[in-house]
Amino acid sequence: MGKIIKDASVLFIITLVAGVLLGLVYQVTKEPIAAQNEKAKQEAYRTVLADASEFEVIYSEENSEDLDSLKALLAWSDDDYSKDDISEVVAGKSNGETVGYVITVVAHDGYAGDIKFSVGISKEGECLGTSILSIGETAGLGMRAKTDPSYLNQFKNVTTDKFELVTDGTGSEAGDSVVDAISGSTVTSKAMAKGINAALTAFKVLEEGGNN
Repeated sequence: MGKIIKDASVLFIITLVAGVLLGLVYQVTKEPIAAQNEKAKQEAYRTVLADASEFEVIYSEENSEDLDSLKALLAWSDDDYSKDDISEVVAGKSNGETVGYVITVVAHDGYAGDIKFSVGISKEGECLGTSILSIGETAGLGMRAKTDPSYLNQFKNVTTDKFELVTDGTGSEAGDSVVDAISGSTVTSKAMAKGINAALTAFKVLEEGGNN
């Protein structure tokens, strides 16, 4: 019995020390990680909405009061966006006027899990670009969505309500709103294209709602 109590006491002490150390590591790294994430977001904003000199958060998943508003941005659509979430909406401003929006999407149907990216859309509805914030797709296949700009460039500087993805390589011949899938990575391509369409859908709701 004494040995059992001794072993249990040693295990308790080890667990306690490990917990304290983990807590200390978390406290030390919490602010640097948050600062790095914020820096990445700001860089993404400037990349996809270069005409804006400042950015104002309209809705963010970090604010619990905004969660219903974020869900409502996609709720009215006839398209199935059940695998997509809008995590943040930012208005890009220049001289006090809104020049467009940066809409951050989390696509939950990537091949290897969630893909998070920001889409810049001008006030006129032009898709200005996409910046990937996090992705864990297969190297050389789905990861090419980030490493090879040719895929995302198809969505750049195009005004459309919705993009159509094709897998037969005929996208460049079919019009600006038709895009080619990444060769060998249809799942990733579909997740990204649908997520960008989700951002366009959210943009229409924002504009009809009169946000400025």
